[in-house]
Formats: sequence, structure tokens, C-alpha cells
Amino acid sequence: MEIKFKKKLLVVFITSAMMSPLTVHAEDELNKITVAGSSGSKDARTAHVKDSIVHTEVISAKAIEAKQAGSLSEAIKNEPGVRVSTECSMCGVKRISLNGLKGEQTTLMINGVPNSSILEGYYGYDAIPTVGVSAVEISRGAGASLIAPEAIGGVVNVVTDKPREDKLMLDLSLGTDGYKKYQIMGTKISKDKRTQVMLGAQTDNIDQYDADNNGVNESPRLTNHAIVAQIWHQPSNQDRLNFRIADQRSEVFGGPMIGGGLAKSESDAKTQQPSTATGDPDFFVGGNVNNRPNSAKASARDFLENIVTTKQEFTGKWSRDVNAKLTTHVTGSYVKSVTDDIYEGTTYKANQDIYYAEARADYYPSTKHAITIGTDFKSEKMLSKSTGGNHPANDSYDKKTNGLYVRDIWTPNTRLEVAAGLRFDAIDVKFLDQNRKFNKTVLAPRLHIRYDHNFNWTSRLSAGEGYRVPLQFFEADHGVLDDGFQVAVDKLEKSQSVRYELAYSGAKTNMSTSYSWTAVKDLAAIDSDNYSQPTLVSTHGTGHVQHADITASYQLTNHWTLGSTLEGFVYDKTYRDTFTIIPIETRLRLMADYDGHGWQGNFTVTGIGERKYSNYKTAGYDQHYNDYNLTDSKGSKAPAYFTADMKISKQMTKEWNIYAGVNNMFDYTQTKSGHDSPLFYDQNHEWDVAHIWGPLRGRVVYGGVKAEF
Repeated sequence: MEIKFKKKLLVVFITSAMMSPLTVHAEDELNKITVAGSSGSKDARTAHVKDSIVHTEVISAKAIEAKQAGSLSEAIKNEPGVRVSTECSMCGVKRISLNGLKGEQTTLMINGVPNSSILEGYYGYDAIPTVGVSAVEISRGAGASLIAPEAIGGVVNVVTDKPREDKLMLDLSLGTDGYKKYQIMGTKISKDKRTQVMLGAQTDNIDQYDADNNGVNESPRLTNHAIVAQIWHQPSNQDRLNFRIADQRSEVFGGPMIGGGLAKSESDAKTQQPSTATGDPDFFVGGNVNNRPNSAKASARDFLENIVTTKQEFTGKWSRDVNAKLTTHVTGSYVKSVTDDIYEGTTYKANQDIYYAEARADYYPSTKHAITIGTDFKSEKMLSKSTGGNHPANDSYDKKTNGLYVRDIWTPNTRLEVAAGLRFDAIDVKFLDQNRKFNKTVLAPRLHIRYDHNFNWTSRLSAGEGYRVPLQFFEADHGVLDDGFQVAVDKLEKSQSVRYELAYSGAKTNMSTSYSWTAVKDLAAIDSDNYSQPTLVSTHGTGHVQHADITASYQLTNHWTLGSTLEGFVYDKTYRDTFTIIPIETRLRLMADYDGHGWQGNFTVTGIGERKYSNYKTAGYDQHYNDYNLTDSKGSKAPAYFTADMKISKQMTKEWNIYAGVNNMFDYTQTKSGHDSPLFYDQNHEWDVAHIWGPLRGRVVYGGVKAEF
């Protein structure tokens, strides 16, 4: 099916092509592409392209610190091709989209191990700490990784490198809205240099936020606690061992503002009973969501979203150099996730166990070939229970995947690299409460080509197929629906994608521009119209998504660096109809960094373009109203807007650093500045919480101190 370009996407890509030659200077020297952790100002903010055949953008530890990011979602927010989407104003749940594709089509890995859970894909990005993280790698496109077969949109990989020195780090910060982030990390290296240890801990918090003072938050309280330990050991010259253990606890408390009239405390809100008047015309005062809930009819429990999740991760790796041409790798991982939640009038509890094992061999028969052969196994079992509602639902399932893969990297000369891979998977899913099975096999080829035109210019072309097991219902709606559900999916989601990227690296200038095209067929969706209960089905047709971007940075002086990113996203009607929250279509980022004389500073402006509600019929924004009588429409479009962030730090001594910053400097929110609450009434006179198009939290000012010994 032929897809027509939209003008705005053409503008982005044509602008990219026109700007590329302007960045070439005869005097530019080859600048080594930094993967992570450079101390130069040039690397402070711009995500760099990893020096590998697969297009991989790397957010360094320095860039993460410049963002004051305490979680993975904050670390990758607004990076090229990345959309961090809030999909519920009361619970604050976030989805991570790559290249415009949906959040469930993104795979999360920790140190290259795809052991993330369904629960983590919905709430976990806010809970994964940045303490001890040396870089975050983003690979966009289907087949970005041989060991992440379900990555239709791409892969987000959190990396913790082994330490290079003994160090103790302490980072303490406080701010408005109850903001706090405390981090402590210690590293130790043995005298023989064969053993390295890292131990880190983090706690962070931000309180509820209610811009329109109607007693229902637009952004919930989020509290995280995490401990991470990792050890690297080399028992011999041929063997390398790596073991990681992590423990996380996250709590979201959203909905009724504490002290706002419905609840005196969090425990008060949790122990209240839901009311039976949620459908009354005057459930909100005056029948309008911009007003407070009617205390004579509403209960705090009618709005309460309280999600408590814990996760324990145990991962071990063993690599052995058998000889000069052969290296073997064995990986084993176990992850346990537990959630205990309140979703308004219902409760939901789930236990999930994930077992992952991989064996791989890298063989180098000649200087021109590198062959990888491997097999992996992943078992996911989730047992759940819910109460409340008309039909309490059990979404328990048991999923097993067995995979085989092979890849050859061919390097015929110093300029050209070609990687061709093939992956086979056998998938077995049992929906335990539904008495339904899902058995499929899939063969997915991948091709990656890298060509160095000269010392400065590099092209990368990627093409491949991806797939996803359709468990979207559980990721998106478990514990919320009180009508129960059924499963009728009979197909895998399958995708084809092509991506081209052109990158320039010079002494003062870095630039990259890319275009991607993805087609996804048999998209999973919930059908409430043709079934007696909401039912997960495989839809007909193929959805298409296109994305183009250009990113550039220029070192203006020894101390100042400027950067910018311009992006465009295009979704065809089939794919648009799967969105329940409208996505972004255009985005512009402008950055300025300073590094000198003991001072560091960064300033970022992010602009989002206007979007028409009529383009996203399933989201139904053009049929949202502020009032029960459906006379006060929420309009026909989301306006364009911009936000700004800033951080300044001063190196006081070799060990001590102080800093201050502000996020959302101009205090722009869709509720305060756009006069548009995320609460709404639909055409059935039912209220909901997902009319979201802009920022839901206002200005946060913070300050802190960091010490390294």
C-alpha cells in the first residue's frame, strides 16, 4: 500500500539534506565518536551515535546528570525519535515510544538482557533508577537487536559499565512540589585489577500536582527506592564473570488531593468505599470537570489510583575466550515483579516470574567475517487476581519463547560493513483464565549496512522484520475495566521497517539525519462493539508510520556548545486509529551548553506542534466535553507549545559540586496555560481522565550538592 508524504515530514527531511553540506569544513579533523562518559562540553547534552554497524544513539552519564534525571523515563525524554507519553493523569502511567510506534512495541533491556516485564513496560520506566548507570543506548527500528526479537519499535538498553577507579559518590537534591533525589554509589577495584564492585542506592519523590485546584491531581505522587549491586571478576585471562542484583520499590498515589476535601490522608483515601453516584449529572459541582467533585456524592475512592510495585532482579554472565577465534557467552537471569494496586473501585494484585537464559558463540574465521550463533529461552508467568466491578477479571498467562539466531558481519574493506542476521522463534502462550492457547512460529531476517564515505561522513542502512506477542490488553487495561474481558487474538503483530541515517563528525560539528518507515500488520486492539465483553482481537489491515529527524551540535567556542533537533512523525489512518492518547507530530529542541572556569550550565527549549483532534478518531478528543450536558466542548485541536529547562552547577573543590535548576521554567501546563483539564465527559455522559496533549506538571525548582571522593 503506497503511503503519501505529508508536507511537514518532507520539510524535515529536505531541510536535513540541505543542511548537511553546510556542516562540512575543510579544516575539520576526524573527531572520535564518543560512546559514553566523555568529560568534554561537546558531549554534555547531545546523544551521540555509537561507533557500531547498528545505528545506536547513546545518552552518556554526563547527559543524564545534565537533565537531573532520576529515572529512565527522565533520561530519555525528548531524545530523537523518543516519545515519553503520559496516558493517565491520575496514575501518571507512561509509555515509551520509538519512531512514533506504540509503547508496547518498545523493548527494555538491562545490560543487553531482555528480562523486562509487562508491568515494567507500563509503570517501570519511572522506577528504574539512574544511580550507577553509565549510559542509555537507544536503537530504533525492528530487528535492532538479535536478542530482543519483539522490538518492533526498537530497544532501550540501560548500561552499567565496570568501574575504573575506587570512588564514593553522594548526590543530594531537594526542590519544590516535594521533589527530592538522593543517590549514593561506591566502587572498589581489587589490587590485582581482576575484580570490580559497584554498590548504589537511590530514593526519589515528587508530590501530587493540581494546577486547577479542583481536588483531583493532574500528576500523582511518585516515590521510588532502589538498591543496585554489581560485581565483575576475571578468574583467569580467558574468563570473565559478571553478576548483578537489583531491588526496586515504587509507589504511585494519584487521584484525590490529600487535604483537598475528599481525603484527610492517604490511608483515609484507601479505606473509603467507592460511591454509587459516579454517573450522576452533579457528581462534579455544576456538572463540570473543572470544578471540585461534589462531596455529598463523591468518595476519594472514586478517583484513587494507588499502584505499588516491587521488583527483584538477579542476572549472571560468563564469557570465555576459547581461543583467538572463538568466544562463548552464557547469560542467566531471574526477575520477580509484584504489584498491589487500587484502581478506583477495583483492586488488582499480580505476581510475575521471568526466567531468561542465553548461550552464544562469537566466531572470527577471518579478518573479514564475524559470525554469531546463539539460542535463548524466556519464560514469563503472571498470576493475578482482581476484586470489585461487575465482572472481576483474571488476566493470568503463561508464555514461553524459544529462539535460535545467526548473524554474519562481513567487512570486505575498511569502509564497508554488512551484517545479515536471521532469527527463529517458537512462541507458546496460555491465557490461564480464558482457557485459550496461542502457538506461533516466526522467522525474522535483519540487515544492517554501514559505509564510511570518508573520515567525516558515515551512512547506515537497516532493514528487518519484527514481531510482538499481543498481550496489549494486560499492559494497557488490567485492573481498570469492571466489565471483564475476553481474548480472541489469533495472529502475531508483525512489522517491516527500513531506516537510513547519514552522520557527520568533525572537529567542532556533529550532525546526523535519518528517515524511517515501518509497516505493522495485525495490530492488537480491544473491541467493545462486537462482543458482549471487551475483547482483545487482531485487527485487519496494515498500519504505517514514518519518522524523519535531523540533529546537529556545534562547538561555538572552547566553552559554548549549541545543539538542535528537528523531527516529524506521520501516521496513516490504520495506525492512527490505535491511539487512545494523541501522539506528537512535530518537535523542535534547541540546546545551549556552557563548560568552563569551574562552571557548567545547560538550557533547553522544546517545542511541540499543533495537532488536530479529527485525525485521531479512536482517541475521540473532538467528542470530549467539560460538562455532563455536553455543551462545553474541549475544542478541535491541541495547540502548539514550548517548555524550557535549565541547570547550572559550580565545582567548588575537586570533591564538591553544587547545582541548581528548574524544569518547565515558564510553568506551562495544559491545565493552567491551556485551560484544558485532562478530565472530560464523553458522549455517553461518562467522565474519564485521559484527555492529555501537553505537560501535566508545572515548574519545579531544585538545588543540590554532589560529592565524589
